[in-house]
Amino acid sequence: MKPIHSPALDLNLVKVFDALLETRNVSRAAELLGVSQSAVSHSLSRLRIMIGDPLFVRAGNRMEPTARAQRLAEPLRDVLLGAAKALTVEEDFSAEREERTFTIAALDSLLALLLPGVVQDAAQLRVSILVKSLSPMDTLEGLDEGTIDLAIGPFPRLRRWHESHFLYQDNQICLFDRRLVPVETPISAADYVRYPHIIPSIGDTLTSFVDEKLAKLGLRRQVVAGCTQFLAIPFLLTQAPTIATLPARLAQIAAPALGLTVSPPPFPSEPVDVLMAWHRRHSGSPSHLWLRKRILQTASGMESLESASS
Repeated sequence: MKPIHSPALDLNLVKVFDALLETRNVSRAAELLGVSQSAVSHSLSRLRIMIGDPLFVRAGNRMEPTARAQRLAEPLRDVLLGAAKALTVEEDFSAEREERTFTIAALDSLLALLLPGVVQDAAQLRVSILVKSLSPMDTLEGLDEGTIDLAIGPFPRLRRWHESHFLYQDNQICLFDRRLVPVETPISAADYVRYPHIIPSIGDTLTSFVDEKLAKLGLRRQVVAGCTQFLAIPFLLTQAPTIATLPARLAQIAAPALGLTVSPPPFPSEPVDVLMAWHRRHSGSPSHLWLRKRILQTASGMESLESASS
């Protein structure tokens, strides 16, 4: 066994390797690490000699990892995560005694469902929650940079050093004010496209998967507004003859409160898995475990209520 104090065991080299794997570019890796490009190049040279492999080869403007580098990626990432965990380990955590602010990235509609379980006994806790609504890419970057503790949403692609836990499954449902949109339920495809739509949107476009579904039916709808704040949409529906297609759990809460009508959409709608995701460095943190447990308990309660009412 090699001694642990061997000069070859340099965590800075591992950090350079990981940064190059992430950025595929020497200058961007240098920016990420806060060092010069020459320092990154020098470290890469040391790594190549030590491992006996080029590790990264130029392909246009990118540095692509070799097969050996790809095999090293996971174990070396675990080395960094293990070091970070060891240096930041918490012995225990008490939400009643210790002040702690958690930053959560999620859509407002998701937090409306899950956040109450975290703050329901806020008077006895010293924990506070900072909520951010970010794009999927910014959310993943925030998890990596440590500016986001936990992310909640449907994440089709997570990075290999992220971990996740299933919370619940949701679907899509139509929502409208029958006083302004006098149609029968379940709503027909013809009625669905007869009225303008307000859509939930976290991007820069006024289209969604709904438009793809309608195109397959030879139909097209008019979108008059896109809104990043999902919770505002039900209120807008009470003011204008419009239709929205929203996550079913949100729509079913808003409908009785605002006198709105719900209906299945006139096309097949696949269920979506809602997850909570975090960086692996926080997996064993007592404070993060406390937060994840509270959110998981709330999600489990939602599933229990749904089963009891069905």
